[in-house]
Amino acid sequence: MECVKIETSRLILRPFTESDAAAVKCFAESEFETEADALKWIHWINEMPGKRPDTNRLLIMFAIELKQTSECIGRAYIHSKIELNGEVEIGYGISNKRRNMGYATEAAKAAVWFAFERAGQDALSAIVKPENAASRRVIEKLGFVSGGVRTVLDDDGKYFDFDYFRLYHTDCLPSPEWDVHSLYKPELMGAFFDIRSNGYNDKMLSGGGVEDYIKLGACFPKTDRSLNILDVGCGTGIELDYIWAQATNAHIACVDVSRGMLDLLLKNHSGSHDRITIVEASYIDWTYPENVYDIVVSNMTMHHLWPDEKIEVYRKIHSALKPDGRYVEGDFVVDAIAAKQYQRRYEIITANLTGKAEPGKYHIDIPCTIETQIELLRDAGFSSVEVLRDNINHGNGAILQARK
Repeated sequence: MECVKIETSRLILRPFTESDAAAVKCFAESEFETEADALKWIHWINEMPGKRPDTNRLLIMFAIELKQTSECIGRAYIHSKIELNGEVEIGYGISNKRRNMGYATEAAKAAVWFAFERAGQDALSAIVKPENAASRRVIEKLGFVSGGVRTVLDDDGKYFDFDYFRLYHTDCLPSPEWDVHSLYKPELMGAFFDIRSNGYNDKMLSGGGVEDYIKLGACFPKTDRSLNILDVGCGTGIELDYIWAQATNAHIACVDVSRGMLDLLLKNHSGSHDRITIVEASYIDWTYPENVYDIVVSNMTMHHLWPDEKIEVYRKIHSALKPDGRYVEGDFVVDAIAAKQYQRRYEIITANLTGKAEPGKYHIDIPCTIETQIELLRDAGFSSVEVLRDNINHGNGAILQARK
């Protein structure tokens, strides 16, 4: 294993040494009959550079050392678990005499930090025996979300039902002792994008982002008719050129709350001002004209709204469309577990705000599942909803089309 040492206020997570054999035999007595067996295991672990040579699967094991006494009191690890289809699992164990002192939580939190910020993982899984209430408490303190039950091969070689949990890497963890309540600072939506407007295009077009805009543009009809299009949450208008590549004579009304983004939109499309109408407003509060637009589009913006807030916007979009109009949406979508994690995250971010956060006032991600998106659009009155693309945003997004 690579020589990694992580320090917290009370603990050191480090590689195992031969002198830990007695401690390992003690806190993992169900696995090792003798200290010699524990020593063989230590040698096996330390011979691996972070991966099991037999499977090439990630395996990083830490000894948990108590700073005050320099004793090894347990272990923490991250590894690719074949029984979980290769998902990276986090695990931990503390010696009996050192339990109920918060060491498991402190060590597991450091292991999560290492997995996300040093080992490059996007998500972690955890399995807990249903009767192990203490381990469940640790996992829930770290923000893991329950994902039902998984049947997994136990250390004894038998299959058992385990409670399954998952945690996604949604925010940068600043240190091994990160605090979930200090990770997030709510920023007003307009101010957030005003500050970041100059680097917005580079961010959105990097890492395959151009392909996402090509896919979005391809969802528009190839025509020279004079289409009337509404772009809600338009930002700097990256998608405009891709829309015009299909609908050459389209006039596009661009609505956004950020003045800085709209200024860049006009600058970036200086030769097309006759085909653009700028509206500086929140698309949540804006008064939509009725039966005006052939197509309404939004791209990577609706995930800032709760479902009940989003459906109200969808109803306004529905009323703004002509009878045969359509709504095209590219957005960030997640699975059900991640959706629940983002909901909790939103609640934490807004907990210290005075009063209830107004819809769309703050820049906070609150993505839904694709199934929820489809249901909301249908509930808003659209006659049909289809998934045009399910592979944008690095696999975490989709393009939907809803017809009036």
